[in-house]
Amino acid sequence: MNVAFRGMASAIAILLYGWVNFLLNPAATLLSGQIAARQFDNSALAYTQAAYGVRFFGGLGLPVLALLLVLAAIWWKPLKNGWARRFPAAMLMGCLLLAGTDARAYYDKTDYAEAYFILPNESAFFIPDVGATRDTQAKFGSMEYLEANKIAAKRFLIPHAKFSGSGSLWSDYYVPTGRLIVVDRTPYNREWVGAGERGTSSRNESFPCQSQEGLNVTAEISIAASVTEENAARFLYWFGVKPPQGDRSNPAVIFTSVYYGKNLAEVMDTVGRGKVQALVCHEIGARTFDNVNKEVNAMLEAVERNAAAFFATKGITLDYIGWAGTLGFDKDVQQAVNDRYTAEKIAPVLSTLQTKALLDATTKWNGQLPSTVSGLWLVPSDLWGSLVGWLKSEPAGAAGKK
Repeated sequence: MNVAFRGMASAIAILLYGWVNFLLNPAATLLSGQIAARQFDNSALAYTQAAYGVRFFGGLGLPVLALLLVLAAIWWKPLKNGWARRFPAAMLMGCLLLAGTDARAYYDKTDYAEAYFILPNESAFFIPDVGATRDTQAKFGSMEYLEANKIAAKRFLIPHAKFSGSGSLWSDYYVPTGRLIVVDRTPYNREWVGAGERGTSSRNESFPCQSQEGLNVTAEISIAASVTEENAARFLYWFGVKPPQGDRSNPAVIFTSVYYGKNLAEVMDTVGRGKVQALVCHEIGARTFDNVNKEVNAMLEAVERNAAAFFATKGITLDYIGWAGTLGFDKDVQQAVNDRYTAEKIAPVLSTLQTKALLDATTKWNGQLPSTVSGLWLVPSDLWGSLVGWLKSEPAGAAGKK
């Protein structure tokens, strides 16, 4: 068997490899995605099986091994007889390169390991691209670890396989066979207030509302929320992931491997804050101005109850909510409230205070008019004038009688 014949046989073998690889590609895509999900299992054996399985159905699968055996059989005799020194070894290396050894993750001609490390405050979902994705997707969380007083963290290897028809027969691109979706469960707390020197932000974040009469009432809120492990999927369903950057018709964007869900802070600073403001203003608007002041606790209880129910449907747990300051009113309204309060509290005891002031003045008078009226501010001016006149005339009359 001469070199030309062996070369032709090698070319035919490589051509057959291409067709076999093309035919087996759907199965490789399906199986690699399913096997990769086993990396979430708390098992060393499961990880080993997943790692080898991903590689087997990816760049170095069964068709590659079969091609290597066929090429070895074709070229064994000349290699054994010393032809290796004269025949370019690059022939065999070229075949290996065509089979796909190490390369890029998202959308590339070669395939290399793409890893992501899942942090303790993250929940991760791996969803195969094809097949029974509802049944074969897997989740990695920390609840079981928490119950065992352990920390949940793990490296995840994203599987890849050639995508048939993405290039030529010899140079299809490698793409992920599944997507890793990461949800950040970091807890959230805010103080939405108006004053710049306190609260979470220096901006005015208080809630402007109105009473039944249309009087302005401003409320300030303190709030905390979290996403529990069991609610991570619901939270992800409602608020989704951050779209990958770039043109979504670009294959490098289409085949992004890792997607990040919107974090709790992003959701609560927008949707959450809007809902809380709607609930607070609804309670204030349903009451007269006087009742707003009287029923602050009842209003907060209603806001807490309705907010907790709303957030629960979105996968968010309301940890607490409360007033972060006093209710605020327009300046003239606040002054009127203060004046009315003073009048209502002083009026019932005004006569008592006046009598006491008069008695104090007569029993302690030394014949001299006081230089100040401290303590006598509640005595009417006409009464005070009469009292002073009587006290001035009394000594002269008494002396005449003697």
